[in-house]
Amino acid sequence: MALISIYIGGILTLLMALIHTRYYKLFRWKAEFRRISELSSRVFYTIHLALLLVFFVLGILTLAYAEFLSKCEGMALGFNLLVALLWLWRAIWQIFYFKSKEFIHFLFMIHFALTSIAYLIPVLIKLTN
Repeated sequence: MALISIYIGGILTLLMALIHTRYYKLFRWKAEFRRISELSSRVFYTIHLALLLVFFVLGILTLAYAEFLSKCEGMALGFNLLVALLWLWRAIWQIFYFKSKEFIHFLFMIHFALTSIAYLIPVLIKLTN
């Protein structure tokens, strides 16, 4: 169960990275960036690219070391807990900060919550054994 959960977490994390590659067009950032200062648009875009890289690295590391992470020992416990908390925070942020009624809002909420749960399952298994 823990190994399957880790694979699901890695796949969901990579899926979010792929979705982030479409943000520029999806949210019409070319037009949006024209309305703010050049510095602000560069900072915003840089943060977005860094986050995209983090998601790809987290997803790839998760899949490459899935067996190790599923055992949830030592650093693997900390990694799983950290990533689970990251996605839990993101789910909560989606609910209370965005407050949207658009369908994508609910998809993101579910995606973040499921990703958090996927990384949390091995932690819970480890702590209850």
